[in-house]
Amino acid sequence: MEIRVLLKVAFIGLLFTCNSFAQNRISELNAYWNVVKEKVEAGDVSGYGATFHEDGILVSDSGKVCYSLQEALAKWKDGLEKTKKGITKVNLDFRFSERTGDITTAFERGIFRHDLMDENGERTERFIHFDALLTKKNGKWQLMLEHQKLPASKEEWLSMAKM
Repeated sequence: MEIRVLLKVAFIGLLFTCNSFAQNRISELNAYWNVVKEKVEAGDVSGYGATFHEDGILVSDSGKVCYSLQEALAKWKDGLEKTKKGITKVNLDFRFSERTGDITTAFERGIFRHDLMDENGERTERFIHFDALLTKKNGKWQLMLEHQKLPASKEEWLSMAKM
């Protein structure tokens, strides 16, 4: 009888510990995505680049391309610099439908919303399905793989919970 009670207590303790690790990981990842948001909205090229793993890869379904995140950053540099100078304004947000991983790895699936006010005052709001694979290196989360999938609808966006 005592062994069963001890096993139940140990099992419950393990469940709480696992839940605590998962909640901590989600909190850390929310902080990571908030940094990504902040850097993009500020037009901070080097700060945004620091959120990527040095060997990170971008896959884009709409562009039918696959290349390093460093190469992607070089392509995005002009737009980011326009934002930094105040020529354009960007709002970036993330919502997630799946968040799995452990204390050093994460797979996240969701939609990002990219709202751009261009130099002519024209607004473009895009919703993109994406998958992200991240790793925690030296205590810091970094993006290993960003898979930008096909466009999402505003309705799909609104149906997902906020971070």
